[in-house]
Amino acid sequence: MNFKCEELTISDEELGCTITFSDSKSSDNQFKTVEEIMNSDEKYLLIQRSYPEDDDDVDNYHIESSETDVELLSDDIEMTVVLDRERFEIEWPGAHLEIGLSLTDMELKSLKEILEKRFIDRLRQKK
Repeated sequence: MNFKCEELTISDEELGCTITFSDSKSSDNQFKTVEEIMNSDEKYLLIQRSYPEDDDDVDNYHIESSETDVELLSDDIEMTVVLDRERFEIEWPGAHLEIGLSLTDMELKSLKEILEKRFIDRLRQKK
């Protein structure tokens, strides 16, 4: 397991959707200096989809993590995801992460819904 998720944040707004798994709570950051935050050992996974302003443009996808140097950008994005009560496992070209979960029923439901609603065209089922 790469890390245990202490905080899950989901933001689904007009210009995009972001899912962030973090090993610390954001409220812990309010008492840190800017230098402490920038040099933090915080572990995270960020999955993002940005919607275009023009109808002719395509959506942009982005995945990044503190646990790997491999970022996934729009053209090559294809994710394999396993989600259950205890873990979130994600694989993309060149990277694999496993995150421990202890989510409420509502958080788990929201995560499943947002993955199916906003990222379904980029998800592949694990065989």
